[in-house]
Amino acid sequence: MVYITRRESVALEGVFGHQHHSSSITLSVDIPFPLTTLASIYTSLSPFDMLFQSILATVIAAVSVLGAPLEDHAVEGRSIEPRAPKFFTPTVWSYNVRNGAISSTTRGVVSKYDSNNGNDITALLTFKYPAAAVGKQCQFVFYLNHGGNLHGSGKLDFYSSNSPAPGPTSGWGPGNQRNQHLGRLSVVRGADATWDATYFSYLTKKTPCKAAGTVEAFELVGVYDNDFVSWNPSVAGPRIVWT
Repeated sequence: MVYITRRESVALEGVFGHQHHSSSITLSVDIPFPLTTLASIYTSLSPFDMLFQSILATVIAAVSVLGAPLEDHAVEGRSIEPRAPKFFTPTVWSYNVRNGAISSTTRGVVSKYDSNNGNDITALLTFKYPAAAVGKQCQFVFYLNHGGNLHGSGKLDFYSSNSPAPGPTSGWGPGNQRNQHLGRLSVVRGADATWDATYFSYLTKKTPCKAAGTVEAFELVGVYDNDFVSWNPSVAGPRIVWT
């Protein structure tokens, strides 16, 4: 049984007799009762109610489609797009490999250059699991939008960290706390990065999400000598997706 409680607009063509064949009106209706009730009203109308009978027939035909859940119907000419995945994003810090400095940043950067005197930059990531992810499956994803910067191989190594970045530091201590090499990604603009290789299944594949409030840290590192990836964290970059 389908109930319609929302307002729908229905176009009615040529229901006013011969002199109005080309005319049309729009009828807005609120229908707080089942389609079966509409049908019984329709069949009980007398021949003198031809105008209302025509209107009601059009309404029944329209709401029988519009009233059903959207996911049960394909939009004419195309299929229904799947819902976007849910995800949470990290706090991003910049780490200088040469001097150990950790800096806050408004833009994520992973950078390696032959001519930078060893001042390579990696991205330290601190994730905090939300309550909404409890009981779900989580996986690490890196997305670069078309406005992101990408030079060189586009390769990123993904590491776990022993502890999160403590905040800005001017030099050594605690360092990047790099732990296990989890996998290697190939970044492209306008899509999620793909895994070239995974060395552990944790978050490189679907993994049970951690308890709400759990904090985890990771690091993204450039692979070759001249690589650069930069992103706006508000629209792109690393994220943990849950399903």
